Amino acid sequence: MSGNLSKEEIEYLLNLEKNCKSSQKYIFPSLGGKIEIELSSTDKKEDFLLDVWRSHIDLTRTKFQNRARNTIPILRLDINSAPHKNPDGVQLGGTHFHIYREGYGDKFAYPLPDEFADCKSPGEFLEKFMDYCHIIKKPIIEEDLFV
Repeated sequence: MSGNLSKEEIEYLLNLEKNCKSSQKYIFPSLGGKIEIELSSTDKKEDFLLDVWRSHIDLTRTKFQNRARNTIPILRLDINSAPHKNPDGVQLGGTHFHIYREGYGDKFAYPLPDEFADCKSPGEFLEKFMDYCHIIKKPIIEEDLFV
């Protein structure tokens, strides 16, 4: 992780409306795969990346991440991941969010917001994650048979 963003900067970046830069179609990653999709703010002043990872072994273990300025992870959704222990000692297991926090980067995990309660598949989680990240012009991501 590089950079140290203030609480105000992170709120600004999280709330910016974002658009996919490309009109190409992406394939949801197969086991052990990853895709990286370029995004920009609607005013084109800020660049972002949307990362989508799949576990090598567990079909249900998936991660979605929104990075600002190419290197700063501002929001990550870990689905069916190993337990995570926060710097303050609080432990979360299974599916949880990581939100950038001043002085800690993405080291703190949080319970899922209510918007994700009905999600059952990685594709549904991805759609909600893109909404949560304020991605307006979403990338076209086709699911394979194993998603």
